Amino acid sequence: MMGPGYGYFGGFGMGGGSLMMIIVFLAVGYLLYLAFNQNRRSEQTLPLQSMNNQAMDLAKGRLARGEITVEEFEKMKANLL
Repeated sequence: MMGPGYGYFGGFGMGGGSLMMIIVFLAVGYLLYLAFNQNRRSEQTLPLQSMNNQAMDLAKGRLARGEITVEEFEKMKANLL
């Protein structure tokens, strides 16, 4: 016979709240994971756009200095966009 406060099955049954606490902690942890993961995804897109802008600026500079032709510049531009 169990003592008072343990409920059926040592706290994991109908009379205990331990299982419910574990479920609540897991649910809160999962929601926090989703919230922080969403922020990371939105931050990862910004450097990619910045790199494309830098590459485009380099290609424009090479075109202005005469290092590449207009056709080569157009190919680079199509690849970047």
